[in-house]
This record gives sequence, structure tokens and C-alpha cells, in this order.
Amino acid sequence: MTAYLGPALLLGLLSSAHCVGMCGPIALAVPSARHTWSGRSMDALVLNGGRLLTYALLGALFGTFGRGLHLAGLQQATSIGMGVLMLAAVLLPALFRKDIFAAAAVGGLVRLRSALARNLRRTSPEALLLTGMLNGLLPCGMVYFAVAGALVQDGALNGALFMAAFGFGTWPAMLAVRLGGGLITGAWRNGMRKAAPYVFALLGVLFILRGLNLGIPYVSPVLHEVPVGQQECH
Repeated sequence: MTAYLGPALLLGLLSSAHCVGMCGPIALAVPSARHTWSGRSMDALVLNGGRLLTYALLGALFGTFGRGLHLAGLQQATSIGMGVLMLAAVLLPALFRKDIFAAAAVGGLVRLRSALARNLRRTSPEALLLTGMLNGLLPCGMVYFAVAGALVQDGALNGALFMAAFGFGTWPAMLAVRLGGGLITGAWRNGMRKAAPYVFALLGVLFILRGLNLGIPYVSPVLHEVPVGQQECH
């Protein structure tokens, strides 16, 4: 697991250019009841903390699925498959256009955005936390990549840690947007966009190596799959 926290954090950092474009308007639309620097900073932390909480819960959920795959003897194949998909997304981006997957989620997305819109004008700490949590549920290609990483982790805790590391990587940019949008320059965003595919490819390679059971500590440890017939207690 340790080998994946660094790439997850880096994935979040390099996803920041995308986050600023997608979630930045939401961060700017949420009013702050406190106008001091410390008050605004606290509001920004609570708002982004809600988003991080959602990511961690998603990571725990998909990490639990990953544990089930491990017990079923399928995690190695899943890890290799996810790695291949991530490399394909980098090399053949046209296959992963948003419109291919958007139609299936339209109904739920409309309801989610309605709930988010109703909550945007509220400024209490619990309202800011809820807004951040709802924000974390909005469809996002970068989050899908991170969720794929959580799915090949072994258990809820590891999945949650992976997604939390991803979320923390997005914090510097999102806090900067909330506290002062001028801190995010066009050159910085362009640099992040150019670097992001390399991190996606790195994660893809790591997932493939993990599934190959090469015996490399931390990178490709031997995963002792549990045969189906031995899963019951005797």
C-alpha cells in the first residue's frame, strides 16, 4: 500500500488543473459568513474537508470490493485490467470521451446538482461540510482514475487511504481558488495538464506490476490469493 500513496498524492496534485475548472466555480459560489483571513481559511478547510470525506468513503467502499476480489482470487486480474485501461486512456483518449458515459448517469446527476444548488447559499460549518461532500460526488474523470486505484487495494482502510491521499493532492489548488483565485496562473494549469498523463501512465504500470506478482517489495508483492474452497472456517 505504501508504494501507492505517493502516486495517489501526485495524481491529486496533477489533477488540480482539472479540479480548478470543474470544482473551482462551486468553491467560489459558496459564500463565507466570516470575512477575516482566518475565518475564510477555516471555511475553505471545512468545504474541502467535506470533499475529502466523500473521497475517503468512496475509497473505503471500493477498497472493500477490492478485498472481495482478493478473496475470490480475482484481484490480480483486476489490477492488470485497471492498469491496461489507464494506459489506454492515456494513449487512446478518444475512447474515453465524456459523452460515452454521461447518458447513464443523467438522472442521478440532475438530483445531485439540485441538492448542491439548494445548499450553496448556506454558510454554517455543517452546511459547508455537506456542500463539500456533495461536490465530491459530482462526476469527474480524475476521480474515476482514483477510484480505480482504490479498487485494487486490499480492504476498506487501504482504499480510503488511497483516495484520501488523492484528495489531499488537490487541496493546494482548491484552497488557493477559495482564498484568492489570482494564485492560480494559466501557466501553472497548463503545466499540470501536460504532466498529468505521465502520472496516469505511471499508475497504470504500477497496477499491472502489482497484478503480475513479481515479488518486488511494495511495487509488485506476491499476493496470496485465497482459494474459494478455503474461505470457510473449519
